[in-house]
Amino acid sequence: MTKRKQDILREATRLFAESGFEGVSVAQIAKAAGVSQGAVFRHFPSKDKLLHHIFREVRESFLEEIDQDFAFSAKESGRDMVLRLALFFCRFYEKREVEFEFIHRNNPFRMPGVGDSCKKEIERIQEKMRELLHIGLSLGVRDGSIREMDVERGAILILGGIGGTVRQRLFMDFHLQDMEEDLLNFMDSALRP
Repeated sequence: MTKRKQDILREATRLFAESGFEGVSVAQIAKAAGVSQGAVFRHFPSKDKLLHHIFREVRESFLEEIDQDFAFSAKESGRDMVLRLALFFCRFYEKREVEFEFIHRNNPFRMPGVGDSCKKEIERIQEKMRELLHIGLSLGVRDGSIREMDVERGAILILGGIGGTVRQRLFMDFHLQDMEEDLLNFMDSALRP
């Protein structure tokens, strides 16, 4: 990816995070990136395509990192696996705080038409996390490190806890890293038999 394209993506992400998709013009993106509007359109045929590209890039980096950095281990309990997975997800959010602020401000589920392709990108992240949490929770219930539970619901609650905490950043001045230990301790307490 060229530096110019990276600059456009970085500035579009930042501006969308600050002002929302509808509140930012291509002219503003171009000015912030130090390029012409024509340069923006050469890389992205429309503002909608630019939005989708940002969502796709977050999804691709998530799937790449989780495949690279996370593996279940026969040496640990199911509960430890689930907590390590939750920690991975928290750290992924922390490294991409601006991108996730962008996603939460530009909720594709409230953007008819424009957000349809973006929804699919977020759904793929959620599906992967639910799949891995389902495995870890199932192993934990089986090995006794996690209380009896509906593992599908448990996965949804864990994702909701992480995502909900991240969304609070829109309303309060804190970073997930400030609450990470408390969040994991809370999850650990909820999972224990």
